[in-house]
Amino acid sequence: MKPGKYIRLAATLILPGLLLLSSCLPERKVAGPFINSPHVINLLVIPPNTIYKYNHKGESIEGFDEMSQADQDSALWNNSRFLKCLSDSLLLDNYMNSFIDELRNLGFNVYLDNAVDSFMTGKPQSYVLDVAQMQLDEYLYPMDDEETFMDTTYYKKINLNAMDFACWFDLSKANTEKAKKTTLYSTATAYDSFEGRFFNDLFTGRVHYKYNIDSLKVKDINEMATYLGKRHAGYLYDFFLNHYIAKHMPEGTKPQDYYHFSRPTKSLLPADDNRFEILDTK
Repeated sequence: MKPGKYIRLAATLILPGLLLLSSCLPERKVAGPFINSPHVINLLVIPPNTIYKYNHKGESIEGFDEMSQADQDSALWNNSRFLKCLSDSLLLDNYMNSFIDELRNLGFNVYLDNAVDSFMTGKPQSYVLDVAQMQLDEYLYPMDDEETFMDTTYYKKINLNAMDFACWFDLSKANTEKAKKTTLYSTATAYDSFEGRFFNDLFTGRVHYKYNIDSLKVKDINEMATYLGKRHAGYLYDFFLNHYIAKHMPEGTKPQDYYHFSRPTKSLLPADDNRFEILDTK
């Protein structure tokens, strides 16, 4: 079995015949003006003040259940493999720089909180995006493998190091009284790269298990922040794009899917799970 380091960050493969979908799809025709027009969405981005970090590896700490809450918290931090080594400022810089750069590449007019006055004089299509929370969760991911030899099934369980990287966003229209707030969410997981297999020793008749682990490293998590910044910028573009498509579909019709626009290939394709989850609108 060969799980990679990024189990929920896999790139979508685009076959040449699928580029831009079919020219007869109404969604593509509707999306065209949004993608091709020089429209500008003004976006005030408010970065998070901190990153919440939690270690969930209590099961690997001797006597953990008998500790006080304060001692548990201290033990979890001291026994974390990654969290205690990560720099909040580096993670935030990697994420926010990648996020803002890609937003601008996608056509957003991005303002930061030190440019509020300029933002407030912008055009009607102005929104506030508050990166409300960023959270890292470190834990052990159980990897199970099995194989049958001569009517006997053999099992092997190995715990891999894993890291969840989750972000919550609050999006609202600017310059509007009682503007609705939409909460958007996305999470991704990285873990040790693992390769293993059973083999039957023909000389002894014994079954052995051999494996190799390419351990997740701190630099992988820092690179993950950069990756997700760009990825989430694309998700935000898709959020506005799909609202535009739904609003401009021919009367009596609805979009068949939720779509993703790939900037490098200029293609429109179903987003599947590669999208924000909408948690709430109020």
